[in-house]
Amino acid sequence: MKIKHAHIDGFGKWHDQDFDFMANPQLIYGPNEAGKTTLMKFLISVLFGFADGRGKNRFAQYIPKDTASYGGSVIIEVQGQDYRIQRRKGKNGGKVTVTGPNGQQGGEAELQKLLGTMDRSLYQALFSFGQRDLAAVDEVDRSHWQQHLQQLGAVGSDHWAPLLDQYQKHADHLYKPRGRKWPLNQDLQQYAALTEKINQAREKYQRYQKLRTQLRTAQTQLADTKQKLAKQEPRSKELAHLQQVWPVYEQWRKNQPSDQSPIYLSDEQITTAQKLQVREKELHRQQANFQQRIAAINQEHPPVSRLDPREFLTIQQLKKELVTLQAAVKFQQRQQDQEKQWQAELTTLRARYDHPLPAPLNATDRTALAQLVQQSSRVQRQATGAEPPKQLMLGIVAGFILFIIGLLTNAAFITALGAVVTFAIIMYLYIHHGHNQSTASALSATDSRALLAFGRQHGLQDFSPDQWLLMQGDLQRNAELCAQLAQANQEQQKLASQLAAFKRQLPAQIHGGTLTEISASLDQLIALYQQANQDQQADTREKATIASNLSQLNRELADVRQQKLAIYHQADLHDDSEFANYLTERTAAQSRAAATDAYGKQVTPAARTALAKYQTAAELVHDLTAVRNQISQLNLQRSDLQATIQKTKLEIASLVEDGTLSNLEQKRANLAARIWDETQEWLTYQLAIEWVKRALNAASSDRYPALIRQAEHYFAILTGDHYCNIKLTDNGLTVVRRDQQVFFVEELSQGTAEQLYIALRLGFVAVMSDQANFPVIIDDGFVNFDNVRRQRMLELLNEIAKNNQVLYFTADDRVKELASDVLDLQALNHE
Repeated sequence: MKIKHAHIDGFGKWHDQDFDFMANPQLIYGPNEAGKTTLMKFLISVLFGFADGRGKNRFAQYIPKDTASYGGSVIIEVQGQDYRIQRRKGKNGGKVTVTGPNGQQGGEAELQKLLGTMDRSLYQALFSFGQRDLAAVDEVDRSHWQQHLQQLGAVGSDHWAPLLDQYQKHADHLYKPRGRKWPLNQDLQQYAALTEKINQAREKYQRYQKLRTQLRTAQTQLADTKQKLAKQEPRSKELAHLQQVWPVYEQWRKNQPSDQSPIYLSDEQITTAQKLQVREKELHRQQANFQQRIAAINQEHPPVSRLDPREFLTIQQLKKELVTLQAAVKFQQRQQDQEKQWQAELTTLRARYDHPLPAPLNATDRTALAQLVQQSSRVQRQATGAEPPKQLMLGIVAGFILFIIGLLTNAAFITALGAVVTFAIIMYLYIHHGHNQSTASALSATDSRALLAFGRQHGLQDFSPDQWLLMQGDLQRNAELCAQLAQANQEQQKLASQLAAFKRQLPAQIHGGTLTEISASLDQLIALYQQANQDQQADTREKATIASNLSQLNRELADVRQQKLAIYHQADLHDDSEFANYLTERTAAQSRAAATDAYGKQVTPAARTALAKYQTAAELVHDLTAVRNQISQLNLQRSDLQATIQKTKLEIASLVEDGTLSNLEQKRANLAARIWDETQEWLTYQLAIEWVKRALNAASSDRYPALIRQAEHYFAILTGDHYCNIKLTDNGLTVVRRDQQVFFVEELSQGTAEQLYIALRLGFVAVMSDQANFPVIIDDGFVNFDNVRRQRMLELLNEIAKNNQVLYFTADDRVKELASDVLDLQALNHE
């Protein structure tokens, strides 16, 4: 179990206060009267009930003086699930409500399931201690240390110690070996005196015949009494057995199905009713949420900066212009990359030529240049010879092919034929070319002068005429690139002017920066204006929606209640509380039906037949008591008769010698019976004392080794490994120092004895954590510790916190220097 949160409605000085216990260990600091003990008492009271206010508890209720509320709640974690335990003013420790992880609620029964067998006294004896407990350590003697360890080893055995003292006191009031005034001691002395007198009073006595008659009569009555006892003793054993099995028989009889079944609703109807309950709670929750939302809407909104509508329109226009400029800037950035490509292309193009490039020719000039070049080419061909006819070229190719075939086929004739054909055609072409060249030389001079004049006119004189037409594409591309670069430069200047003009139009609250920053500032101004105008519209719409939803919820809630009550009325139920009781009774009826067979197998048919005669256990006990009383009377009668017979025999024997002998024998016989009864009573107390001691030793023996080992480990931590062992001997509890020196607890200092006590207590908590895991609460338990041992104690608490939650209350402000997660009650008081 772990305590996660506490809310105090009213308890002592605390009211309407929340406490979170998220750290483990949780250190809680507060000076005197800061409310430490009050908070600790509140936690224990919520779990185990408020004090009843009677007797010594008159001032232990912590009823607040400044508020009418009394009680509060804690949230605990059990096996990974959270439970809320709320306790308010009421009878028998207060009214408690337990809310489970799924919203289900219960009362004391549900709380008892969470606590198990743990109660207030056991919890305070095992899991809670303070300075008062430690201060009393110095007064504990050896026997009490051993008794304390037995109580730690055997959980719940603390009530046996007073019982042992009570038994010993009763035994001592009966007999002491060296006593004189105690009853058994005096009776033994008197018995010895009577024996001595009887030995001295043996004389003859005359009543023999009469005593013989009395003896025969007593013997007859004794035989009749023994016969009656022989009949009653089996009857007593039978009734005693019936008394033993009565609880099982009573459970069997209670679980017998009744004529009128308590189950009126089907499982489907119960499921439907439970779903309707859940839906009703959900509708109530939604109603509360809607009402809370309306309250929140009605509260005043925080002030929002507002813009003038005309300024808002201006800002919107600026925003549109900014979007256009941002697009232009992005385009310009892409254009700059294009300009770099254009410049690189222009540089590459101009690198092809050795002179600056002129302007490209227009279509007319290009046609004229083509005619001049064509005419010059024609004259040149005439000078160099016309292009050989295709037939001659085919002949050259055929001769070359024949030459290759001859080589491949190793045919000398074909090879020679191909070489002759090829050579003859080539010689013919050479002779024909020389004739044409002399004829065209005269025409070539005239055309060259016209071509050079055209080149000077258009700036082409630095280039070869045969390039003029070929370079026109490069000249055209050069002109295009120059024009594109000039246009891009103009666009950049234009954009820079637009940006400067735009920034001059910006409001005073926008101090410039990049276009992105300006855009963000404009968006913020627009958002502020829009938000300020939209809030009221949104609130109006939301209130209308909530009102509609509330109306719909009210209709649905009425419908759900009507359906639920319709199911309830079939079982004559009127509200959820009666329905919950009905479910409990229904479940109990089903459980009784299932348990009937189990109980029936534990009681034989014969025993059930015999027990059927009784309506209550009191009737059975009455018969058993009557039989036992009758047996007691018969035993008493038998004892009296035996005593009478013995007395008569003694008197018969003594009458022969001395008449006073019978009186003395009777007194001694009576005294012997009384001594026997007193001895039996004294032995009963002695056996009871021995049985309790052995039972405690047996109950604690399996936990002693683990407890001592854990306590040794903790004691070593607290003392800086100064002590290494703890031993329980016949002479008492001892500790062994690191140098093997042995000390009784009484020889230790107060601080070291307190550390030993803490080690034993926390050792038990650690050993029992798998069976009883509850928060450990310590109230100012380390006052006598120095700073070093206080730090070791915090280290030990950290180790204990691995398995148990630890809550440490202290008024020592030095603890805030030793740990960071400290709950400061003084700070809460000043809030």
